[in-house]
Amino acid sequence: MFSKPVLLVIILVLLLTFYLVIRLGAGKQKDIENSKNLTRYLFGVRVLVALLAVVGLILWFVL
Repeated sequence: MFSKPVLLVIILVLLLTFYLVIRLGAGKQKDIENSKNLTRYLFGVRVLVALLAVVGLILWFVL
């Protein structure tokens, strides 16, 4: 098993990778700024990643 600090780093790296892949798949910066749907979608992704990070931190402190 990994130690607690290593688990926290792994969780954060996976969440960052998840966000970057979705962000790169959304298109160019101009396309995102011009599209309200993409802007709302990426905002939702940021909220999801933040929630997952909070849940990961809670689990990290409890376990």
